[in-house]
Amino acid sequence: MKNYKPTLRTLVHHPTTLALALVSTMVMFMLTYNTVIRYGFSWPILLNVIKIYPLAVIFIYCLRTYVTLPLVIRLHHYFPKAISNKIPRHITVPLLVITGNVSIMMAILTETHRQLYPLFLPGYIDNWAKTFFVAIPLFFFIVRPAIIYIFNHLKLRFPKVD
Repeated sequence: MKNYKPTLRTLVHHPTTLALALVSTMVMFMLTYNTVIRYGFSWPILLNVIKIYPLAVIFIYCLRTYVTLPLVIRLHHYFPKAISNKIPRHITVPLLVITGNVSIMMAILTETHRQLYPLFLPGYIDNWAKTFFVAIPLFFFIVRPAIIYIFNHLKLRFPKVD
C-alpha cells in the first residue's frame, strides 16, 4: 500500500487548495439550490446536478480566478481607503467576488432557461436576488468556517515537513 501522507501534506499546504475547496463546496450547494428551486427535488434532478457539477466548478473557478477576483483587487487598489476603512478586506473581497459571480451566472441561467423566464430583466432580478441572498450567508456562516476548520485540523494532523 502506497504511503499517502506526503501527497496529502503537499495538497493540504498548497496555496490554491483552500480556494479550490471553497469554490467546489459553494458550487455544489448553489448548483443544487438553484436547480431544486426551479425543477423540484428528485433523483433525476440530482443526477443532472452531479453531471453538470465538474463543468460548473471549472467554469466558476476560472471566472473567479481570471475575471471577478482581479476586478475586485483592482477596485481595492483604486479605492483603498473608501472600502477598507469601513469593512475589512477578508469580508469585502469574497463579498464582491460572490456578487460578480452571481451576477454573471444568473445572466447565463436566465438566458438559457427562457421557457421559465420569458422576460429577461424581471427573471434576472428575481434569480439574482434568490441566489445572492442565499450565497452570502451560506459562504460566510457555513462554508468558509467549515472549510477553514477542516483545513486547520488537517494541517495539524499532517504538518508541513521542510
